[in-house]
Amino acid sequence: MDSNPSVMGRRLVYATHNADHVRLNPAQRLSVQHLREQLKRLLRKRDAYASFIRSARDSPLGLGKQPTSDEQDVAYELTQGFFEQVYATLSALASVHGRIRLHLARREPPINSNDKFLTWWETVGSNGWLSPQLETLRAARDFRTVFMHPQMWPVFDWATVSLQDDIRVVLHGAESSKGNVPDGAVRVDRTANWEFFAPDMDDVLQAFEQLCLATFGPIFTWYPVEEDAVACAWEPDGIGSTIGDAAAQALRDLLSGVLDADVRAKLDPHLMQDLDAYIESMAEIRRQVSETPVASPYPSGIPAARPSVSLPPIAPDQMAPSEE
Repeated sequence: MDSNPSVMGRRLVYATHNADHVRLNPAQRLSVQHLREQLKRLLRKRDAYASFIRSARDSPLGLGKQPTSDEQDVAYELTQGFFEQVYATLSALASVHGRIRLHLARREPPINSNDKFLTWWETVGSNGWLSPQLETLRAARDFRTVFMHPQMWPVFDWATVSLQDDIRVVLHGAESSKGNVPDGAVRVDRTANWEFFAPDMDDVLQAFEQLCLATFGPIFTWYPVEEDAVACAWEPDGIGSTIGDAAAQALRDLLSGVLDADVRAKLDPHLMQDLDAYIESMAEIRRQVSETPVASPYPSGIPAARPSVSLPPIAPDQMAPSEE
């Protein structure tokens, strides 16, 4: 499990931040805000589980974790909370797509069923580029269904399994009277028994990150850029650039510290100077951004949820007062 959750927190913000650069109506903005809140809650639940693992008892032989009976109960409860939040977060993403149409070449996304919503995503990633993420989220959904709806499936027992420094809850049981096992579970040694390991929480977060990138990446195609938006601290030109200054710094460090003199002599003599100039200019842009007031997130007079390449001008009497 990742020991630096703040990195994923920044990645999730970046994955949704294009929505801040385009003109959306208040309902659309609120749906994005709600998604971000649910993502943060999911990350906090993951962080709580990581903190628990660090505090759990170590094996006396130094072979990983060996939780006590009480610690196993804690693992169960925290796992339950995380996968309940997965469901809420997936519903929040569906809410965004119900209000902000982005993939217009596809049929309108079904937003009343998370199962059908994930199936719709398969058409968006029809060439397979989203397949691993959708498989992860389906497993998370299936695991949560067994966890929260035992009346629908064969009665199960549970245990915890220590995997090096990780602890994973696993559900297990026997097949039903009709020979069925829960969706997502696997049979054990070709017997009537089955088991279902909790999907990795980091994999689930990374899957949401990719769906958010696929959600907000094409938003400039259909929604006009917000004229009053300030420069972007993530992408200094405001729309569509990459976070290049960090990459430039890494490249500069590599070129100045690893290459031998003969190889370095073959480089463009101005390369290091150009890298320094680029890094300094990006740092200056970020400094200016940090000193600029944030624009109001609730512009008014914007047409409803359907995207439009060109919008009618907003009359002065329809303009919302600026926030100080």
